[in-house]
Amino acid sequence: MSKWFGQTFRKLHKLYVSPQWAQDQGARFDPVQYADSLEAAAIDCLELYCKDHHGTCYYPCSLGLPHPRNILGELLPELKKRDIRLIAYFSVCFDNYALGIHPEWRMVNHLGDPYKLRPFYMASICSPYTDFALRQLDELAANYEVDGFWLDIIPLARDAQQDLWMIAPHPIPDYSLYAQKAYEAAMGEPLPVNPTAEEADRIFEFMTGKVDDFLNRAYAVIRAYLPDAVITYNAAGAPGDPIDSADLISIEGHAPEYVRQSFNARWAKTRGKPFEILTAGALPRQELGGGWNGFDQKPTAFLGVENAIALAHGGSMVFGQAPFADGASDPAQLAGLAEVFRPTREIEPWLTEPIGVSDTGLVMAPKPRTASKLWGAALDGAEAFHDAMIDRHLQYDIIQLDSDLSAYQLIILPDQAALSDAELNTLRDYVRGGGALLASGCSSLWDENGRRRADFGLADVFGVEYQREAGSDFVYLQLGADKLAADVTGLPILIDEVALQVGATSAQVLHHFVLPESRRTEATTVLWGDAAPDESKRLPGIVRNQFGEGSCTYIAAPLRTKGMPNVWVKRLMGALAANLIEQPLLSTNAPAGVEVVLNRQKGRIVVHLINRYRGSVDQPSFHDNGITLRDITIEVDLTRIELDGLKRVYCAPHTPLEYRYASGRLRAVLPELDLHAVVVIE
Repeated sequence: MSKWFGQTFRKLHKLYVSPQWAQDQGARFDPVQYADSLEAAAIDCLELYCKDHHGTCYYPCSLGLPHPRNILGELLPELKKRDIRLIAYFSVCFDNYALGIHPEWRMVNHLGDPYKLRPFYMASICSPYTDFALRQLDELAANYEVDGFWLDIIPLARDAQQDLWMIAPHPIPDYSLYAQKAYEAAMGEPLPVNPTAEEADRIFEFMTGKVDDFLNRAYAVIRAYLPDAVITYNAAGAPGDPIDSADLISIEGHAPEYVRQSFNARWAKTRGKPFEILTAGALPRQELGGGWNGFDQKPTAFLGVENAIALAHGGSMVFGQAPFADGASDPAQLAGLAEVFRPTREIEPWLTEPIGVSDTGLVMAPKPRTASKLWGAALDGAEAFHDAMIDRHLQYDIIQLDSDLSAYQLIILPDQAALSDAELNTLRDYVRGGGALLASGCSSLWDENGRRRADFGLADVFGVEYQREAGSDFVYLQLGADKLAADVTGLPILIDEVALQVGATSAQVLHHFVLPESRRTEATTVLWGDAAPDESKRLPGIVRNQFGEGSCTYIAAPLRTKGMPNVWVKRLMGALAANLIEQPLLSTNAPAGVEVVLNRQKGRIVVHLINRYRGSVDQPSFHDNGITLRDITIEVDLTRIELDGLKRVYCAPHTPLEYRYASGRLRAVLPELDLHAVVVIE
């Protein structure tokens, strides 16, 4: 059903929004001209706004705000003539028209104040609004043979966890009259006004169940008419999605957060579904919804870097395009997208169904439904190691613990607090059998249902026992005179996180945390800085424990890499991982700003090199004098990768490269890297 989506890579998210107050609604929309411009730009799939946040419907509908033109009905046949697929975008819980007529359908707090995100009210998923929305979906699916549906504003995340991963939070609790009645009928007690932590967990599970019910009803409505339609929703399959029932993984990620976009793609790559990363086509401005409805399109180099990140992992980067409210589109927008999509079309044979080839498994094991308070920390921990790993060009997969770990030299467990007994046994068996584990922070202190354990679930593997939090807002890490210090720094490293106080049981303490002389307060500041380290207050910081035939290195603090204050922490994380990989699959002289991805595909090796410097806002990268890198070498250990002989090495589509092959290792030279290169070994 969704297989076609993973075999196409040139998709556009058309945000045609034309509210009642706009001038000349739809007067300049020309479906033939627009379809021609899509075809000329090499676009093969269009995600089209069919109902927007204002409540405007762009197809004839018995409910909702009408638009003067049947945009969907006029455009769909023109797209079919050109073999361009159409996915219908539908705004679910933002609908100012319906919620203006029926204010009782709004999500509200216990005082009756409506939840509002900028100008838009949010509907209560417990209210009759759901029947209203399903009727609109029914009329759309019954009358238009579209290829799929993209449902927006599905309330999924706990409010405290709201960020770019989960675009629509579910504020807890929702005190609409409908939600109160539904909760009391289901739970046998009134909806609490000031819920305890345990009550908040129950409320979130109840509300998530209501969202799940709505999605299942929506799927049934659509598939009654279009059984093969692809159906997804915003944040579907993201690390914090507590439902994960869509056909596609759809996650937002926006420039210049290229590292996060890469994390999105790596997470999605191993999830067994086609995936898309959605990004605004315009320059991001928060007041404009992150650039979604802007007309000032990003420079082509920015679009190209974003596109390459998704392509390297077998996914699509779907760009937003905002036409004017009168229906016209600026020709320069599609001309810019053509500069990205036409080259993409030339390399598509080397993009489909890649399998990562990696030394390391980076564990991301969130429990967004059963341990919903903890998934955010698990995400932060995994994303931080991802940031450090791509700078070192270490090859890794983001994995969950239901996969085979034996293929990896190293497993990283980055602050994964909530783990089941089965997951603990998987890790225990891996280390006992000779594997290397690198763990940090609160990993294994909670079970999969968010219940606190008395000690680490992996205390025997870590070789330490949990005692308490360290009692300070931050700690200093002082590395001893060894290889790690030589690789990182001899300076004290300030780790601006609450560390854990642990006691070594069987582990060897390699490096210590040193607590500051006092906690961070205005009364104890040293000018503008923090108190100095107090050498009398030393705690185990980094330990190593032999467990069976393998070993575990444990760091007793969460680790973060975001921003300049964490540069030493980031270097530390990269060095710890690199030192635990005996023989890397790939090495390169590329600088840290080049992302290198090693894949296996259809009997060949495919290496992507992405020059993120070309998308840097601090460089003149969108001018002709943007940063181009030269003489990049890559060396790949072919003894550990299945390859049916070595015939040639080239840069896709057809540029031969010089290479040397000896003792099972291949060394190739890429003379020039502008933005994205695909090196093929076959």
